[in-house]
Amino acid sequence: MVLRARARETGRMSAPPAPPAPTSSPPDAATGAAHAGTDRGATVADGILSDGSARTLGDRLVIVIPPVLLILATFLGLVLPREGVVPHDGLWALLPAAVLLVLRPVLGRSLAATGPDSSALRALYTLHLLTLAAGVVLNPYLCIYAFVGYIDGERFLAGARSHLVLVLTALVSAAGQSGGLLVMLHAPWLYVLLAAVNLLLAGAMSRVARERGVVLDARERALEELARSQRENARLHEELLERARLSGVEQERTRLSREIHDTVAQGLVGVIRQLEAVGPGIDEDSRRRVSTAEETARDALLEARRAVEALSPHQLGVDDLPEALGVLVARWARAHRIVAAVDADEADPDGPHAEVLLRIAQEALANVVRHARADSVALTLSGGEGQQVLRIVDDGIGADLGSVGRGHGLDNMRARARAVGGDLAVDSRPGHGLAITARVPA
Repeated sequence: MVLRARARETGRMSAPPAPPAPTSSPPDAATGAAHAGTDRGATVADGILSDGSARTLGDRLVIVIPPVLLILATFLGLVLPREGVVPHDGLWALLPAAVLLVLRPVLGRSLAATGPDSSALRALYTLHLLTLAAGVVLNPYLCIYAFVGYIDGERFLAGARSHLVLVLTALVSAAGQSGGLLVMLHAPWLYVLLAAVNLLLAGAMSRVARERGVVLDARERALEELARSQRENARLHEELLERARLSGVEQERTRLSREIHDTVAQGLVGVIRQLEAVGPGIDEDSRRRVSTAEETARDALLEARRAVEALSPHQLGVDDLPEALGVLVARWARAHRIVAAVDADEADPDGPHAEVLLRIAQEALANVVRHARADSVALTLSGGEGQQVLRIVDDGIGADLGSVGRGHGLDNMRARARAVGGDLAVDSRPGHGLAITARVPA
């Protein structure tokens, strides 16, 4: 019989050796060694909960199999013939068997309460070994149960004590396999041989289990590294997709800017030139209509140029954000004859979301021209506490924020900021200008 003991959380399993059968009346005893790893320092020891119950099928087998083997060995000792050392020793063997049956759940609860290799567990397992040795003297068939010591050594104890339990288990098992105390006295060489075989097989399997543990640990580390690499690849993939999306957006903005400039704007220029060429020989009503059409065309041309300016990409590859804002504001101020100032002395020139802040500034300045009727605009770029802050303040007519429609572009600016984990706040009252504050992660 081979029992596989499942180590908690690691899934390590090793098979105990099957020692040779006793030469006298006891039958072929299933004995061996199982080396189960334990997680030192875990709050729940060896898969056992605080109430002594198990969490997995392997944990339940480790709990259930020992008492089953104990009952089987005791039953065989009662019904099968053998050479006894005392009269009616089969009945006497019931006493250590009963003690062992009581100790099993006590050991499990102590393991769950104190963890492996505690002083209480050492005392309890010492009592367990002494009781088992006495039981094997009275009933050699208890060697069927004795092999659980190979599992218990690593489960309940640690270090040299677990190895000592392995040796003692091999010696006690050999005593039962050789046929009991009388056979040991008449043929000690047989006991020595069986003990050597048990120790050899148990040591070999213990070595195999340790090597398997090393391999499983290396495999777990490799799996963790693979999972980390997969997460990193997923992050890079998302980053590449985002960059591709932003690149596509920029390309589309550039295309739209070029199309508006080459078609709409140039067409409006042609219309204005044609209207300017209308001679004086028309009546006053027609002259008024021509003037109105010319003024409308000029307004449309101005809006088209503003759209071209807003859509045109501003290169941040050469300049940092403060310099880019300075260039943008200077060009905007010259085009619209509005006083504008930029304060970026306390700003960090480098930031992961400079393009977002630049686009928000462009949109805000376009809103100033369309709606604010302002005489001056101030832009302030600052940083600190893991964020960059851009504030645009004008001295225009202000707005009632409760009635501001979506045409003012505030939703677009807010969406840009939130897309990178930031936010945008607007503060205004009618007649007192408007302030826009954009915050993005630094």
